[in-house]
Amino acid sequence: KELPPPGAPNIMMAAGGTQLKKIFEDDGIFFWTIRVNWSDPSKTRVDGPVKIPVAPYHYLGDGQLSSAVPQPGTDRRLDSQGDKIMSRLIYRRIGKQESIVAVHSIATSAGGGGVRWYELRVEGPDRALKLHQQGTYAPGGFYRWMASPAMDRLGNIGIGYSFGGPPHFPGQRFAGRLANDPPGKLTLREVVLAEGEASQTNTLRWMDYAQTAMD
Repeated sequence: KELPPPGAPNIMMAAGGTQLKKIFEDDGIFFWTIRVNWSDPSKTRVDGPVKIPVAPYHYLGDGQLSSAVPQPGTDRRLDSQGDKIMSRLIYRRIGKQESIVAVHSIATSAGGGGVRWYELRVEGPDRALKLHQQGTYAPGGFYRWMASPAMDRLGNIGIGYSFGGPPHFPGQRFAGRLANDPPGKLTLREVVLAEGEASQTNTLRWMDYAQTAMD
């Protein structure tokens, strides 16, 4: 894995909206650049936020700590953590190409939840982030939430995520795309990583820290 160029700033990213103000939707995601000065912390610099326009979205479940995802045989619903970029940003440098992949959980018109994903590219001397492609993965309805992406050295993208909604118990699934596939599409067929066998009834928090990682 190639490192960023020497002196490149760190990048922080967040979804738009503000759950505490009951703003559950936006048409942008936001990034900051962070330059840490370890010799003189007073010179550490944070610049931003800068808005990146994207397709409009509404938080799945209106945000975090909400009862969003239904399960068979119980009134207990699961938290979707729909207010935030999930897991961690993925950085991958392929020669001169520098990509960042980000995901979050959004509501869908069918009434379920989908994985919204973005590939951004670092461009120019100011190292601004530009949207390269985006998509919402929600085939056949149901709920897909709390996703985690990965990108390999060829630029292929894979995304693991929680899956559920009656008649399905909560489980884990995976979808992906090859680097040269049509933009904005997860073209590789969805596969089951773990088929749920029961509903969780004791708490709304579920699978908070699962992540997709390159082997």
